[in-house]
Amino acid sequence: MFSCLVLALFSQSHASLSSQEEQAAFNLSNNAIGKEIGDHTLINQDGKSFKLKEFAGGKPIVISLIYTSCGHICPTITTNLKNAVKEAGKDFGIKFNAITIGFDIEYDTYKRMKEYGRNFTESFKSWRFAAADKDTIDKLAKDLGFSYKKTTGGFDHLNIVTIVDAKGKIYQHVYGVEFKPEAILGPVYQAGMEKSDYGKYSGFEGVGIIDRIVLFCYKYDEKTGQYKLDYPFLIGTAMEAIVILTIILFVWGRSIKSFFVRRFSHGT
Repeated sequence: MFSCLVLALFSQSHASLSSQEEQAAFNLSNNAIGKEIGDHTLINQDGKSFKLKEFAGGKPIVISLIYTSCGHICPTITTNLKNAVKEAGKDFGIKFNAITIGFDIEYDTYKRMKEYGRNFTESFKSWRFAAADKDTIDKLAKDLGFSYKKTTGGFDHLNIVTIVDAKGKIYQHVYGVEFKPEAILGPVYQAGMEKSDYGKYSGFEGVGIIDRIVLFCYKYDEKTGQYKLDYPFLIGTAMEAIVILTIILFVWGRSIKSFFVRRFSHGT
């Protein structure tokens, strides 16, 4: 398994997906930026149906798709979304709302979403945890450019949080697992302005190198059904970094030596 499809484009991962599938997943999410999402009917954590755009209320909305039986990655994403909500303070609920949706239709019932949601928020007023039927999940995932694939013991899925602007159009995706509050709040506040710039990614811009390395270290263990650090890849990455640093220092050293040789020769 992989921790994030899009990040696998940076280097060869230990994913169950081919590099072509990973590229296609990134292209799908990237091409969704600027497109309007449908007004899908979901079921909130209390079992009540509601329209997505009704809940958005003409404000930007942060959307994340997770599956609640995920052992590490999805809870980490949701925890970092919680941090963004906390950082927003009084702005949350006034300037934007958030919704977390379970895409594992066999397990992620509205009751399960409420149980899961209680780990992250005390109030579901502005942050709902919702479920939906297969047809709705498929259509919503298509709108968002969200890729997921059922595997033994879980899912391969794109690690992504989506910011939708007040017009109901996808403003930006935040890729990865470990992201700071400003990674969410920055585009959220920008999306609230009248003129939105739906800038697409040309690759990995906006995703820090440290985040990529950390994310790549996670590998799905089918025996335990959980994610664990992929030590061989981590060691390989560290070795690559050492080689690159050695080359840089070597070139820099030669340049310094050449400079002093020329200066000494000129002086004599």
